[in-house]
Amino acid sequence: MDPTIALKSTKKIADYGMFDAKDGSFLLTATPPRKWSNIHFNEPGEHEVYAETSNIGDGPVVFRDNAGNTCNLVGYDSKYVYLRDEETKVVFCPSGEPVPTAVRNVKTRFAPAFTETSCEYKGLKVAHRVFVPRTELFEAHTVTIKNTTAKERSVSVFLYAMFQLTGNTASGGGVWKDNDTEIHPELCGVYAKNRERSVPTDRFKGYLVTLNKTEYVASTGYRDFFTRTAFSLAAPVILDGSDLNNLPYRGPDSAAAVQVRVMVPAKGSVRVDYLLGQCSGLDDVAAVVARTTPESLDAACTEQAKLEESRRSAFSIDTGLANATRDALINNFSKKQMVSYLINKSGFRDNMQNDMGVALFDYPMARANILRAVSSQYENGCVPHGFRPWNLHQYSDKPAWMLHCIPWVIKESGDFALLDQEVGYYKSELKEPIWQHMIRAMRFMSKDVGSHGLCDQHHADWNDGLEPSEKTGARESVMVTQQLCLGLVEMAELARRRNEPAIEREANDLHEHFMTLLNRLCWDGEWYVRTLTGSGYTLGSKVNPEGKIFINTQSWAVLSQSAPPERARVCMESVDKYIEGPYGFAICEPAFTKFDERIGKYSASRPYYAENGGCYNHAAGFKLVADCMMGRPEQAWRTWLKVAPDSPWNPVGNSKTEPFSFTNCYSRTDEWPGMSMYPWRTGTCAWFTQGVLEWILGARRHYDGLLIDPCLTASVPRAKVVRVFRGSRYEIEIDNTSGGCRGVRELYLDGRRTSSQILKPDGKKHKVKVFL
Repeated sequence: MDPTIALKSTKKIADYGMFDAKDGSFLLTATPPRKWSNIHFNEPGEHEVYAETSNIGDGPVVFRDNAGNTCNLVGYDSKYVYLRDEETKVVFCPSGEPVPTAVRNVKTRFAPAFTETSCEYKGLKVAHRVFVPRTELFEAHTVTIKNTTAKERSVSVFLYAMFQLTGNTASGGGVWKDNDTEIHPELCGVYAKNRERSVPTDRFKGYLVTLNKTEYVASTGYRDFFTRTAFSLAAPVILDGSDLNNLPYRGPDSAAAVQVRVMVPAKGSVRVDYLLGQCSGLDDVAAVVARTTPESLDAACTEQAKLEESRRSAFSIDTGLANATRDALINNFSKKQMVSYLINKSGFRDNMQNDMGVALFDYPMARANILRAVSSQYENGCVPHGFRPWNLHQYSDKPAWMLHCIPWVIKESGDFALLDQEVGYYKSELKEPIWQHMIRAMRFMSKDVGSHGLCDQHHADWNDGLEPSEKTGARESVMVTQQLCLGLVEMAELARRRNEPAIEREANDLHEHFMTLLNRLCWDGEWYVRTLTGSGYTLGSKVNPEGKIFINTQSWAVLSQSAPPERARVCMESVDKYIEGPYGFAICEPAFTKFDERIGKYSASRPYYAENGGCYNHAAGFKLVADCMMGRPEQAWRTWLKVAPDSPWNPVGNSKTEPFSFTNCYSRTDEWPGMSMYPWRTGTCAWFTQGVLEWILGARRHYDGLLIDPCLTASVPRAKVVRVFRGSRYEIEIDNTSGGCRGVRELYLDGRRTSSQILKPDGKKHKVKVFL
């Protein structure tokens, strides 16, 4: 570690806990630097649940229907479990928070299928498990109490949640908050609804109930009834021994708290189960309660665990003991993160990039999502920003992802029939094969250009921050033009394989045309600029005092095969020189410190944070693949080290990030250098999973089979990959003891040397040995 770096903390993952290889979980055994959260969700479909659960038990719960109506049931910092010893009237929480009563041996197991926090308090062992069943619209909470003493114990359990019941309509408009709650003893809990006339569906309603009917005591429907007038969840009214008051409420602070009192036998145990969910009405709640039992919840949790395990088994990596925690991130949680992001968001670019990763372990899911996303395209080839809910702003990068991602998904699946699947267009009766959708996207982008002939940037491109102000003039995106070039390469190859020479020629001619423009207009001597404007200002040029160089136009110069070899080398070396820093890879350097009308919103955001000069990990994923394409194994490996949690330069004590989640970016601000932002909800995961598995370790998708082509650092002498590809299971050993790092010297398939680096899948299990 560089001794000049001022870290807030040097604690590493091992100081907080460890990964468990048996079930792929992470066991937290010490207080993390901030709340760490797991994500739970049901099967993508007609109605979806997306729930966060932190180590102290809180976290938002969000529902979305097929049309895109989104209901926020519960927000941050407003959902907790409390227990009360009825003999002493002492209240405590499984995590020791928010009530500050001291508890012992606090642990949280973040598993792919559930989150469970446990503790000990004066002879009671308590565990609080949270998960979302695959086919239900609720978050299930199970509190298990084991009595280790020789006398029976009376304990009350409370689950509190403050309702929001706000959200977005399918068309993108907001929903206001006019809630009321009702107490329903027959359901053992609270029913809440948003009374606003603008609520788009009958499902802006929620409930909190317990399955412990005989032990049910009471409920309450208002925040102040539970927290008193101090509104402190660390000092609720139950501290004085009071039971809940069974009073409903109408107003913006509607909430629910449900109390159960159990007798825990000496040396025995009991459990309390709660359901926190969304509903269409009281009959819906009654039906859920009628079909749900403690046994069915356990079976649902086991089912979820089996599903996660099946995804986990699709691929795994082993790059040595020193990299075990980073390997565990890829092996255990990357699949879950990609699926959860599909449910959290339906932006066209977000879903397409995730589909490339999801196809590695669940092609049917990726295929269904592609069909849904492509159906949002306009007939003219343009694509809106998002489709669940609709966001019709025109971001210029959207169609480019179709040209890039669909071919990469086909390389994984071998499913060329996808191109012939007919799909409709947004607000149109026309249906055409996916291939025609792609051709329309290609032709739209090739004509949707500005005065310089590059792709019109419109509202923004991949970088949402490049949003215009009122005085921002016409702009053309260099990055999107490069993205188009990659799409044209892929379109030409697909057209060749489909025996459509006219489309192949069209794509190749367009690539040559745009490549010529990019190199004539956008080369700045050491790198490619970012944006050209109608006023003559150039974003990302060395003549500017700020925002001189951007990472993306260098990576995409390589990805798009638009940069000549010497320029490709120079621009990537400029990234090494100007963009790489101790905490990661800046999206631009230097950041903008004052607003500039020519740039727009981007320059008004906080300097060295997120999109304005922060270490943007999603963009670093593009760089990692470009490094491997350029044969730069050490730079690619260093990119992986700096982005994954617990970087040698930025350990988790400083970054604060969960060890089991990729994060979107790291701060470069003086206040907290290296701090992570936006875990879970990021395209970083898909790009780095592909980058490590397929490009660094070289088990890469190809139309003709599995291509073996590692680009591995000299610091890893041996590595292993397990990869299920089109029904075949490949167990691959990579021998890099020669220090060659790249270039396959010898390749053995089931003990026999083979001259081809492309392995043809046959549905069988194979052992592969690679010497670099």
